[in-house]
Amino acid sequence: MEIFDLYNNKNQKINKEIYRGQPTKEGEYHKIVQLWIRNSKNQYLIQQRNKASDTYPYQWAPTAGCVKKGETSMMAVLREAKEELSLFINSHELIFRDSIIVEDDFANHIIDVYLLEKDIDLDQIMIDPIEVKDVKYASKDLIEQMIKDFQFWNYKTVHENYFDILERS
Repeated sequence: MEIFDLYNNKNQKINKEIYRGQPTKEGEYHKIVQLWIRNSKNQYLIQQRNKASDTYPYQWAPTAGCVKKGETSMMAVLREAKEELSLFINSHELIFRDSIIVEDDFANHIIDVYLLEKDIDLDQIMIDPIEVKDVKYASKDLIEQMIKDFQFWNYKTVHENYFDILERS
């Protein structure tokens, strides 16, 4: 069973933890990382989830996952890229973009958003078939349309400013 450290709304650990599937309490947040990979054509590498048990099964999303107990968000984003896509990324290649607080009915999250600007050949990616069904590159416009069509994870309050966060200089 996976265990996660909890944080306050200032992104500081609060010396509490929860197990996967447990709700957070008011003022408690567990951390998630997202990795957005953008190629030289200004397209994003997205992946189709392959778990019927996901909140939004078989939808497209960036590479993402939970930060486990004792991990930093940098450690988690590197682990997720390796586990889900067999990508070995150096931490110095990543650009930390922002931490976004998301509160919902079940759990509160802090999403640490990372950007990798790199041309990655899709044929070189070895997906974890338990986690990922497919990968492709998509433009910002296509992703926005996929959100409207319920094909891409819509993180509600978050997606409104994702591309502002990713595309600022």
